[in-house]
Amino acid sequence: MNNNKHNFTPHSSLLFKFGHINVNGLVSPMQQQHLLNFFFHSSFGALSLNDTRLTSSSAKFIFKNEHHQHHFRSYWACSSSLRPHNGVGILLRNPLHKHVQSVDPWNGHLLKLDLFFHQIKISIISLYNPPSGFIHQNISKDLIAKLLSWLDHACSNNYHVVILGDFNIDEIAYSNYSHNHFRLLRLLSSRYFNDHQAYFSSLFGPDPTFYHTNGSSRLDYIWFSSGFPAPGLFTQVISCPSLFDRPFTDHRVLVTIFDFSSCMAILAKSRLKQKKELRTIFTYSSISTKQWKDFTEKADDILKTYLDKQYSSQIDFSSFSSLSLDRLWHALKAAIFGSAFLDRFLYRLTTPRPNRPTQISQMTAALPSHLETLASLLPDYSVPVYSVAPLSGFKSFLRSQKNLVSAFLSTKFAQQLTDSVEYYTALRDEQFSDSPGKFIDSALSVEK
Repeated sequence: MNNNKHNFTPHSSLLFKFGHINVNGLVSPMQQQHLLNFFFHSSFGALSLNDTRLTSSSAKFIFKNEHHQHHFRSYWACSSSLRPHNGVGILLRNPLHKHVQSVDPWNGHLLKLDLFFHQIKISIISLYNPPSGFIHQNISKDLIAKLLSWLDHACSNNYHVVILGDFNIDEIAYSNYSHNHFRLLRLLSSRYFNDHQAYFSSLFGPDPTFYHTNGSSRLDYIWFSSGFPAPGLFTQVISCPSLFDRPFTDHRVLVTIFDFSSCMAILAKSRLKQKKELRTIFTYSSISTKQWKDFTEKADDILKTYLDKQYSSQIDFSSFSSLSLDRLWHALKAAIFGSAFLDRFLYRLTTPRPNRPTQISQMTAALPSHLETLASLLPDYSVPVYSVAPLSGFKSFLRSQKNLVSAFLSTKFAQQLTDSVEYYTALRDEQFSDSPGKFIDSALSVEK
């Protein structure tokens, strides 16, 4: 069966899930297969791995048989050192891996992938900073020097950068450590990188990513450079499933959803000419109210016609949970951007910057309109009474609203998945009964 006939695309969405996890070793085939299943089932676009403990010889063959079958690539940086904790890697899914132009590993602690889009260059860096201690001082020092050289090169050559890694640094749990211990965080802050923090289970700081017998701490980070072309929509911490009823790792997975629409929307002139491809981009800031109204009415008509053709008339669309994502995307995207605004506001309140007072006053003024928008999207939600003082109470209020939106989005996406499975299962059964030929053709067109 020719998949091109069916316009099959393994990853058609332009929202890519970037994640990072310390795997505590990836030596055994069981660990490798378990991680690969997690990578696919969680629909990651990019997954950064730390502490793989792989040798250069073993890394050459890992996942090689699965690359073509599952449309992804794996990249590794291994160390010749006999130290037990080293090795980093990146798993990259289609279509992102098709844009990789260069791979630069360093000493089992850094791995950089340079991706070229038309007029946009992005570096993805996986970083593993060893735990604090005398024996690791030289490694950490050399790592920061190497990272600094990469960042200088990126700045001078107009690269955008996203860094994912286990930094082994927690400003709250390790606040009594020496000033030099936090040098890596200060380096990124001084270059105006943005730190993606997840707030869901904790009201007093970012969600922890590392759990041990005496408590938990936040050791894993996702940072991106100022002006990064793919906006980070929201961040969360999730668990990797257990392996044989035992935790796969003592770290959780830090995840950020990036919108790569602007990166993928620019096509090279040669491709436009040869392939006759075209993509239309709407700039909302330059249209009038009438133009926007005309566009939304036309889009609603087109979607209604499409849904009438694609879905049975017996389906009840009156329930919000049973709506197709084609109809829900306006509401869901507005809710995601609302959550992103709250996340940025929390970041400004907790991170010292020279221009912080101006930004905070602007965001405080804009907060009521964002909350009113959320009230129009979330059922049974009304804007609560809040106060900007004291600051600790205001931050707790913002986190509670962000958690509410996150729960809403998780519920809607989970319900959409359930509805889609039920719908297409029923549709497949109907095709099997009415048209066996159509059923076989549909079954063969699905990726194994």
